[in-house]
Amino acid sequence: MDFVSSPPGNITQEDFLAIVGANGTVGGGPTMFNDSLAAAAAAAAAAAAAAAAGGVAGPGGTAAGVGPGENLTILHGAYPSGYTLPHIIIASIIVTILMIVIVVGNMLVIIAIATEKTLKNIQNWFIASLAVADFFLGLVIMPFSLANELMGYWIFGNWWCDVHSAMDVLLCTSSIMNLCLISLDRYWSITKAIEYLKSRTPARAAFMIAAVWIMSALVCIPPLLGWKAQRPEGHVELPQCQVGGLQMLF
Repeated sequence: MDFVSSPPGNITQEDFLAIVGANGTVGGGPTMFNDSLAAAAAAAAAAAAAAAAGGVAGPGGTAAGVGPGENLTILHGAYPSGYTLPHIIIASIIVTILMIVIVVGNMLVIIAIATEKTLKNIQNWFIASLAVADFFLGLVIMPFSLANELMGYWIFGNWWCDVHSAMDVLLCTSSIMNLCLISLDRYWSITKAIEYLKSRTPARAAFMIAAVWIMSALVCIPPLLGWKAQRPEGHVELPQCQVGGLQMLF
């Protein structure tokens, strides 16, 4: 059975079984199953609005726990996320192209700074650090986040959910802080050109970059050590993973 669509309609279980037979047809005609659900939802909209309380379909669009005479919310669509197949195809193509550009572009930046002597100056170290963060974001984080968004549930397991979320926080935070570090470097190079350029030694630049990554790691490590919202116990038909940000903590 399909999962999510908008808008959903409420219908009693008896009416649903009467309208939609075991063969998935309406009135004996070869009507599509989703069309029958939409017709049933429209026919029972007024009665559902007057109901004081109604049962809702569980994850995956099932009606577990809904007894006779109770209202049943029928949800239909392509995936639990609510995206249709054309939307999924278009979004996958666009985001895949974007990921390729991010990965290849940042990889070229890293290779250029590492191999070209004219680019091996201290100020480009900060750019290389930013490129590393963005490279792994496009390579490791975005593909799984795209799948999670389009499918509406997490299929990669709890262990990878924790690791993926921690890396997401680490790389996003380090990317932002590297941008701040580059801005400060440019600002000090302009306002305190002589003093700053004399004090910006390779050792100090490496310390600044290391400080950025250490502070970013301090943000993402606590959830891996157990400081995070506990997942609901028991059977979950559609597992979820709160990817990114401080959702891991709360």
